[in-house]
Amino acid sequence: MIGLTGAIGVGKSSVLAAFALRGYPVLSADAVVHDLYLRASVRDQLVAQFGADVLGADGEVDRPALARRCFGDVEALAWLEGLLHPLVFDQFAAWVEQCTTTANPAALVVYESPLLFEAGQTDRFDRVLVVTAPEATRRSRLEARGQLARAAEREARLWPADRRQAAADDLLDNAGTHEQLQEAVDGYIARYAEG
Repeated sequence: MIGLTGAIGVGKSSVLAAFALRGYPVLSADAVVHDLYLRASVRDQLVAQFGADVLGADGEVDRPALARRCFGDVEALAWLEGLLHPLVFDQFAAWVEQCTTTANPAALVVYESPLLFEAGQTDRFDRVLVVTAPEATRRSRLEARGQLARAAEREARLWPADRRQAAADDLLDNAGTHEQLQEAVDGYIARYAEG
């Protein structure tokens, strides 16, 4: 089982998609959190804690509004993580069981989490793969997504790049084209799934 992580803007989702394209089971912690926000029980707890201004006009959780409320407020963020992390871990455990108990389990399963190191999750994985990209590339990607302004605030919660890379089992550079990325992922698959 592979734990996939990296800094904001390195293209973790693209790497995850490259594994999925080759037929390997993948799961993103961010996607799990997105689904959790659709649960009435989670939405109700968020409103009880932070007020109705964390909801959009449609009555669903407004993720940017919730982020504005929690980032920069240590207590609010700790409360949010205390609510979400156990639920994410439950979903992760159910997914792992599903992946590993099938008749023909995949040679690799890949779970992506931006907080893999910070949440102390690395012992759950056979290998930790850290995605990297140059600072200029990351900034360009974040700017294109309109996320550059709040990236520093979010990055402050993450391990520095040198610490993350030193703790990794493997590094994967995602500075090039989609084709180059798929080639790099295919090389990784050949080394660990087919080798």
